[in-house]
Amino acid sequence: MRLNIYLIGAFFGMFILSSCGNDDNETPAPKDDSWYWGYFKGTINGKEIAVENVGHGDWPVRTSKHILNYLPSEEDEPNSIKMKTVIGMSTGIKYSENESMGINIFDLYMGVRYITLSTRSDFIYDGIQISRDTQSDEYENRYILYIPKKENPFRAEVINLTYADDTHPILEVKLDGVLYRLDNPKDSIIINGSYGTR
Repeated sequence: MRLNIYLIGAFFGMFILSSCGNDDNETPAPKDDSWYWGYFKGTINGKEIAVENVGHGDWPVRTSKHILNYLPSEEDEPNSIKMKTVIGMSTGIKYSENESMGINIFDLYMGVRYITLSTRSDFIYDGIQISRDTQSDEYENRYILYIPKKENPFRAEVINLTYADDTHPILEVKLDGVLYRLDNPKDSIIINGSYGTR
């Protein structure tokens, strides 16, 4: 009987040890169903950029949702229910120490849209911009902004839109366009890539 207990113990010990791996050098990849999921992959002015949210920490891709609440009034049908729906998502992508991209996508639907506004002009419309932090002590000179031009709209294509539930959309967007420096339109940034967030 003791021999059987030792054999069973040895078997479980080998099983446990064989399931252990040396994953010290691997970066954990977030799963699509993780609430913190987000990434950007592509080129910005020809430079390859790849960032993604990993585990719990300082995430490079952050999103806030714009939610519309409907609360039935006394004039509504007696069986009316209150509803919440996401009407837009604002995403910030920090891709270098001093540069970040802001993107607003409203009226969530699949397909192409052409963006002519920056995210600072009005947050209830599609918008995109890049902010470069100059580290200046003077507030007026602290940030350099790159925004789209009306004559050359920025192309954004929603290539994946699914919902975990009514208030948790999962969005992937392909970006292709040029942003122009606000105070010097001859200076521009070319973006070609995609991002995902939830």
